Amino acid sequence: MTINAHRVIALGDPGATPDVGLLEQALRLQESLLLGDVTPASLGARICQNVAIVLRATAVRLALLDGERIEIVAAYGVTGFPPIDAQAIRDAIAERRPTVTGSYQGRLTLTVLLQSGEVPVLLQVVAAPDHLIGPEQVALARYAGALAAIALRHAAQHEHLEHASTAKSEVLVAMSHDLRSPLNVVLGYTRLLSEEEFGPCSPEQRKVLGSIERYALELQSILSGVLDLARLDFGHELRRDEFTLAELFDELNEGSLGRGAAEGVELIWQIDPELPPIRSDRFRIRQILQNLVDNALRFTERGSVRIAAACAEGGVRLTVTDSGPGIDPRDLPYLFELFRPGGGGTARGAGTGCGLHLVKRYSESLGGRVAVRSTADDGTCFTIDLPLAR
Repeated sequence: MTINAHRVIALGDPGATPDVGLLEQALRLQESLLLGDVTPASLGARICQNVAIVLRATAVRLALLDGERIEIVAAYGVTGFPPIDAQAIRDAIAERRPTVTGSYQGRLTLTVLLQSGEVPVLLQVVAAPDHLIGPEQVALARYAGALAAIALRHAAQHEHLEHASTAKSEVLVAMSHDLRSPLNVVLGYTRLLSEEEFGPCSPEQRKVLGSIERYALELQSILSGVLDLARLDFGHELRRDEFTLAELFDELNEGSLGRGAAEGVELIWQIDPELPPIRSDRFRIRQILQNLVDNALRFTERGSVRIAAACAEGGVRLTVTDSGPGIDPRDLPYLFELFRPGGGGTARGAGTGCGLHLVKRYSESLGGRVAVRSTADDGTCFTIDLPLAR
């Protein structure tokens, strides 16, 4: 390693003059590297650019030492780079401290180890011509190296988590599709047995078949929730269908919701006659209502569940009100969290915690908002405000 002594101020030299802007530069560098975008593809270039600006260097490059091969992964500079000094890089790794190589066309090069291991990562800073590399510059370069190492590890973890999340969603979608087919067969045969297509059923057998069907429908609901969450995670685009909420209400009432009310519970559908056809994502609005009404029926053993749609400023307001036991005030702040069953009281059937989370996610994806009002022993009211184009 060659040191150009007259251009390098020794570390700890009492004659060195501190840089009054060092703290401000360090804070600016910290903000840029730790609070910025963590996309691995852009991080290397951003590290080089910010270090060059803060250290007032003419060029900065990020290098990997893979065995005997040195690979430049990112660079930033206004002038050409000096040839790679492999010995300086190995000295920085071996000594675990910054090293300064001699002058190349009037410029010094500072090499800083960012992280060691099987493939060490290094930062090389090329000073301006005839520019001294003093203790402040070395200290700031070491600090920049530490920050860059943290940012690189953060980016790697972020990339790993994104890949894991995508893989998880893909597995869930595939698994849900595979489970739905045999589940539909179970439901089909259960209904045929209940309808006595294969012979008469005793009251006890009919009761057992009813339990099988109920829990199969519960499992079907869980799988539908998993698929809906996966669709949201994959970022499916919004559709723009033109339909009326009256048509949607009729469709829901004629489906499983209309048969899901307990004995003594009235299902009431109300539509503002002045509500015009709307253009929005029919599927997402249907899922919002399906989950809210299903949740209300779960927790209502007497009285009514009322579903209403009315004009509101800039769109439409949907409300689902039940006469159930209400929700414990302590549960309200966490009501829309994933896999946290909500409602309060004793439910008919175990909730999965997906439904209300999906209601919130779908509402927000449509540009709307969801609110809940609940009183102990006096029911619950969910309100969805959606900005729907007419």
